[in-house]
Amino acid sequence: MVMAWTIRVAALTVLAALSACGGGAANPQPQAAQARPNPGAIVTEEFTVAAKDDGINLYLLNKHPAEYYSGKSDHTVLFIHGATFPGSATFDLPLEGASWMEWMAKRGYDVYSLDIRGYGKSTRPPAMGQPAEANPPVVDGATALRDVSKAVDFILSRRSLDKLVLVGWSWGATLAGAYTAESGARVDKLVLYAPQWMRDDAPKPESDTKLGAWRAVPLSAIRERWTKDVPAKEKTELVPAAWSDTWMAALKASDPDGAALTPPALKVPNGVVADWLNTWGAGKPYWRPDRVSAPTLVIQGEWDSETPPEMGLSVFANLNHSTARRYVLIGEGTHTLLLEKNRQQLFRAVQSFLEERY
Repeated sequence: MVMAWTIRVAALTVLAALSACGGGAANPQPQAAQARPNPGAIVTEEFTVAAKDDGINLYLLNKHPAEYYSGKSDHTVLFIHGATFPGSATFDLPLEGASWMEWMAKRGYDVYSLDIRGYGKSTRPPAMGQPAEANPPVVDGATALRDVSKAVDFILSRRSLDKLVLVGWSWGATLAGAYTAESGARVDKLVLYAPQWMRDDAPKPESDTKLGAWRAVPLSAIRERWTKDVPAKEKTELVPAAWSDTWMAALKASDPDGAALTPPALKVPNGVVADWLNTWGAGKPYWRPDRVSAPTLVIQGEWDSETPPEMGLSVFANLNHSTARRYVLIGEGTHTLLLEKNRQQLFRAVQSFLEERY
């Protein structure tokens, strides 16, 4: 059920008819000309969709060309965010005039981003309004996958399609991969950007690890972590200060409760951490890449210390039943490559993969 729906149209030209003087058959009132969008005009639509669980609403952001054509599976894309940052504040972050979503929409794509429950503009579970230690971790992978499934159902129904493209970042790549492994008939192509996998140097979880419902991630720590493994001489050029400031402002606006903390932070669910302790951290994969048959792209930056290249290569090696698979490593990029100077290399590589026929 759709709870709310809003539309914004950018760069539309409206042709208005001038009023004629007088009236009658000799001087008829002119008809208003129909509005026609300029080439390249983009429509932004926002949806609040009821989740599969009572009391939870999911926020979906959509951008598509104003002159929308009939839906195409390989040009209908759902972005799935990671464990910390909401999709609406990341995939649609305007840098130098365009976000990744905007960039794709201008090239003819019908693009969506989902805020999983507990993130961004989607409903936060009641436990996130209580002290973290008062409740166990919320929004684990199983719960998040129900939200992904709902978003896919909504988009496919809206556009009368059988399948679409999934693009997942980090934990979002885990979710996109897990969904595709179980519901492959609904996925045209799969893009795994900076995917998680097991790693030899992963910290071993303590047997008595006690997690609360949520955790606070200070905005200052996000800045510091972003480029911590980047060569010193490259840091300033990699992420212009204005870009970093723009993202921090968007993240702060996405979470008023977290912004009110000292220091300002993002309040994010701990379910993903609980999953990590029980799977990746324990040497067990969360999902099965060998169950994916859709054409799949694995792509990441060379300076990604959170999900380093060996992780992506391990995922790639396990995609042995995909009808086509590709691995791309982009130089001078971190885990947050989509917001860095070489981000358009990421955008172009993904577009190139999506436009190929297999």
